[in-house]
Amino acid sequence: MTDDKWEKQVMKKVRFMTNYIWNGISFSDVEGFLANFGDDKIVGLALLDMLIYYSCEQEEFIIENLVRLLNRDLWISKKVGERDQSIDKIKEGLEEIYSNMCFVPVKDHDPSDSAFSLSSMYKKSACVPRTIEFIEVEDVPLKIAMQKKYFVFYDDIIGTGKQFKDFWSVTNHFGKHNVTLKEISEKNPDDQFYYLVFGGYKKSVDMLEKQFPNLKIIASEVFTSDYSVFDDANEYWEFNKDKKELVLEFVNKKENELKSKNSFSLNLPLLFQHSRASNTSLSLYWFEKQGKWKELYRR
Repeated sequence: MTDDKWEKQVMKKVRFMTNYIWNGISFSDVEGFLANFGDDKIVGLALLDMLIYYSCEQEEFIIENLVRLLNRDLWISKKVGERDQSIDKIKEGLEEIYSNMCFVPVKDHDPSDSAFSLSSMYKKSACVPRTIEFIEVEDVPLKIAMQKKYFVFYDDIIGTGKQFKDFWSVTNHFGKHNVTLKEISEKNPDDQFYYLVFGGYKKSVDMLEKQFPNLKIIASEVFTSDYSVFDDANEYWEFNKDKKELVLEFVNKKENELKSKNSFSLNLPLLFQHSRASNTSLSLYWFEKQGKWKELYRR
């Protein structure tokens, strides 16, 4: 396929995606993003072509899937769905669990913290039972004392895993009480602690599960290292071998020039509409520098 034909094909695809799929990214955003590349427009088109973007509407389906996976785990681990039980009996068992369950947002001090929007999405979702109580992390010890047995923490993405590792291991959640969530989970082995995420980098998910055995992680989407733009195993390069060298050379040079990439970046061609993106996604998608670089999607 000639470059001209390929460019027209990608532009046609991108226009369709902005019109019908990429809620939150307009075609004017695409044009502003492509203007960054000047004569190397083919690089910008390749980055758009390989982009995996989850819009708000798709995130609603992800929440449904997370609740389904949570129910499945409860079904298996608590034997709610034992052989020969009726559907009504199974529902009754789940409802009893829901009445003893709390949902807890994973918060930090990032100015683009997504906890508020995620909490709103979960509360509005028809698949989340109304009997589930939404609380803040500082209320966890109180709810344990009140005999709540299931604590479901939630966030958008597990990237490097550092954010959640810090969240689970610091003592500043509970004021003068010098205790961590890790210690609380270990001291209450009969209680169940879950961590729901839209997406997770497999290596980091495995690391967290190993470090925190009392925590059950459920990710709707799991991403491996071969999703990285720089990974030779990324299947995009299998079908676009002639673009690989040009794209990677440009991206490396531009990230160094802008100083947009942090040392923890996974460089995934991935965006969630309600995600902070910084450690997970390739920086050129979200980085903005006045007069130097126009982002495709604002964090």
